[in-house]
Amino acid sequence: MDTPTSSANPLPPDSPGGADRDGFFAFERGDYRAARNIWEDRADGGSAWAQLGMGILYAEGLGLEADPARAREYWTQAAEQGLSDASFNLGVMAEKAEPADTEMARHWYRRAAESGHVAAQNNLAVLLLNQGGDAATTEAVQWWKRSAERGDPDALNSLGVAHQQGSGCERDRTAAVGYYAQAANAGHREAAFNLALALEQGDGVDPDLTAAVRWYRQAAEAGDPDAAAKLGNLCRDGKGTKEDMEAAAHWYRAAAEAGHPQAQANLGVLLDRGLGLPRDQSAAARWYEASARQGLAPAQYNLGIVLAEGHGVEVDYVAAWVWFARAADQGHKPAAEARDYIHQQLTPEQRAEAETRKTEPFGPPITR
Repeated sequence: MDTPTSSANPLPPDSPGGADRDGFFAFERGDYRAARNIWEDRADGGSAWAQLGMGILYAEGLGLEADPARAREYWTQAAEQGLSDASFNLGVMAEKAEPADTEMARHWYRRAAESGHVAAQNNLAVLLLNQGGDAATTEAVQWWKRSAERGDPDALNSLGVAHQQGSGCERDRTAAVGYYAQAANAGHREAAFNLALALEQGDGVDPDLTAAVRWYRQAAEAGDPDAAAKLGNLCRDGKGTKEDMEAAAHWYRAAAEAGHPQAQANLGVLLDRGLGLPRDQSAAARWYEASARQGLAPAQYNLGIVLAEGHGVEVDYVAAWVWFARAADQGHKPAAEARDYIHQQLTPEQRAEAETRKTEPFGPPITR
């Protein structure tokens, strides 16, 4: 695809007016046929906003058959008239193409970014960061700064990460915390987690576990599994909040169901011991297994124990040896001791089977 040249046409207004606006009203209420009836002739007559709208209809297949080529054509016409939303959409289209055309994506994002399009500035910054190199990384930070000046939470969080790591700017963990706080106060989930972690660890700020709990909770309630797992730990240990095993179990479950391996293992422990919720060793074994299959050595060790002792599952020394061995391979010393003990209990045939199973994929779930 050729790179379009810059247009000397004046920029269109910041928002559509008249009939174009009526088209967007129809679009927002889901009446795509009405939107098309309003936009189609106007787009062919040169209205940038109508071209943007027609591009959306063709890109998404709304009220007509999807046609990415027509969408690109309409958006290019609108972009050549200076409509930054159209340039942004072309950047997204290029980035999501198979294969991705990152050079074209950067071109269109830059066109929109230079017009002040915040999302384009952020996307351009990410592409530059992925491009690598000092110059590109430094430029990425400059784009985030421009977005942050307009209060964009994504940019504020990204600036926090950049300052924490010293990527594209001087390393300044105190500044990082400030950026995280601004983004978190605007409801940014990842920033809330980053701020909580800094407060828990005293990284760039005085440690404050009470505040860390508050920010972890905000991120966890927004669906962040890492935050939920952290919050579960603090509730379990009574740090920054009262010890509350029921709350710990709640947050561990939220993270575990999202696939968080450490939370799965921790939930297994609570179920195994009946802490914060009724004892259920069969459920504990399921969570140990879910975590073990993701490679967490302590969960593999715990799963080996329940298999060797028949806690909530059928006794299976061969499977127990396999999980102990996998944990031992990661340096888990109690698992190594348990592996060697179980090995003595196996027949020669079982030892051969265990060695074979250890080298194979995890196989079917354990028998309960």
